[in-house]
Amino acid sequence: MEIIKIPANAVQIISTSSKGDQSKWQLEERWIKQNTRGYEGQAEVLASLILQCSTLSSNNYVKYYPCKIELPDGTRQQGCYSYDFRGKLQEVTLEHLFEVNFTSTDAILNSQECAARKFEQLMSQVEQFTGMNVREDIARLFAFDALILNEDRHTNNILFLYDPIHHSWQLAPIFDNGLSLLSDEKDYKIGTPISVLIRQVKAKPLTSSFSKQLRLYTGEPFIDKAKLLKQLEETDIDFGRAKEVLLVQLRNPAFAHLFIPL
Repeated sequence: MEIIKIPANAVQIISTSSKGDQSKWQLEERWIKQNTRGYEGQAEVLASLILQCSTLSSNNYVKYYPCKIELPDGTRQQGCYSYDFRGKLQEVTLEHLFEVNFTSTDAILNSQECAARKFEQLMSQVEQFTGMNVREDIARLFAFDALILNEDRHTNNILFLYDPIHHSWQLAPIFDNGLSLLSDEKDYKIGTPISVLIRQVKAKPLTSSFSKQLRLYTGEPFIDKAKLLKQLEETDIDFGRAKEVLLVQLRNPAFAHLFIPL
């Protein structure tokens, strides 16, 4: 496993999730993230492995790599890294997209409407603001989140990229999946049955129910389950409990429509 040394003069960036802060650094073209609550790095790497075994183009997701992080004081922590996907494009979160158009997602997300109605209202606004119809892409994202039990898909973890020269928009690749696969060992204690813990995880952003967000996706199957299982057998990466959780999810018939038929 690669060891990445953090220079003493490197600027530590505190990234805020729904569960607190996580330390990360940008060293040239790489972003390095340190585990904070458990095995976020392994979950991030495994989530990107799933997407590598899908029909999505490699431009549609961020690939993460496991690493050990050596801090300036010599201590080592586990984590992961990825390469910067932004280039010269400006990042605009879903929340900020609404804010720059003098509104907020709160009125939609906090309403008593069903998940499908909230979804349509959000997507209609996005289309109005950017000219893009990303309904299928975002529904697929929510289906993927349900599979990996991603509890951190808040409205600042859905990202758009703006080209200020051509005044055009695109959906950013799928990124930031660390709080998934029960990676938070503080809330999901090691030793507790996985089946029990899975029932405790809450979804975001439309509803706390993964199953309701999963039903939003009615597109084509996009995960090659056979290829994924083969990759899991052949990899030398120790995913620990993250792999166990994924295997439980893969056996759940609720996700059958996500898998490419054999």
